[in-house]
Amino acid sequence: MNKTKLELIDIAKAGASLVLDSSKFTKLELIDVAKALQDGCTLQLINCQSKTKLELIDIAKTAPRKITFQ
Repeated sequence: MNKTKLELIDIAKAGASLVLDSSKFTKLELIDVAKALQDGCTLQLINCQSKTKLELIDIAKTAPRKITFQ
């Protein structure tokens, strides 16, 4: 998906679940998107080898049980 962080936040706030390439976004951008997730929605991140263990932990803590890493 080729959208900006702000577009993704609006989409997440509308109730969508998202699948994103984590290599195309910073840790802070992914955290902002994760914060916008609505109940029952998830964020699946692919290409997670681009992020460190600590970055992935920080993202996961933002929205427990809503984030999937691949």
